[in-house]
Amino acid sequence: MNKIAVDLSLDLRKKYGLRSFPVVKGDVVRIMKGSRKGEGGKVMDVDHTRSRITVEGITIAKADNKQKEFTLQPDYVEITRLDLSRNERVEKIRKLAALKKIVIDENDLKQEPEIPETKNESLPDLSQEAALPETTEEKPQELEAKGEAVNPEEETKAEEKEDHDNEN
Repeated sequence: MNKIAVDLSLDLRKKYGLRSFPVVKGDVVRIMKGSRKGEGGKVMDVDHTRSRITVEGITIAKADNKQKEFTLQPDYVEITRLDLSRNERVEKIRKLAALKKIVIDENDLKQEPEIPETKNESLPDLSQEAALPETTEEKPQELEAKGEAVNPEEETKAEEKEDHDNEN
C-alpha cells in the first residue's frame, strides 16, 4: 500500500521545511483546483487503492437529490493543518528535517487545539436574525437629520411626495 503524499500549504512548508507529506485521516485540507476551489475541511477517508481523498462536508448531489461523498484527487488539495496526534508522524518530520539540516521548534510539533470551522459563512444564520429587535421605520428626513444614509430610491419617492403635497 503506497501512501498518498499531498502538498503542504506555504505556512507548513516554512514551518517544517517539507514540500509534501503523506495525508491521513484527521488532516485538514483545502481544495486548490476544480469547481470546489477554496473549500476545505477535515479528511474523513483516504482510499489508497484508488488514490482518492474524502473530505468532510464536500458532497455532490445524485440524480435522486441525495447527497453523496465527493472524492478528490490528491493533486487538487493541499494540507493546511497536520494531525500530529500519532508519534510516527512527528518522528518522520524530525527525521526528514534532520536529513535536510533544518531546525524545527519543538512547539511546532505539538498538536494544535481543534478549531471548529464554519463551512457556509455566506449563508445567514436565521436563528440570530429572529433574536434581533424589530426596528421602527423612520422617514428619510429624520434619517438625514441623524446623519444616516438614505436609500436613493426612497429619497426620490419622498421628494416627489413632498412636492405633490406642496402643490395641493
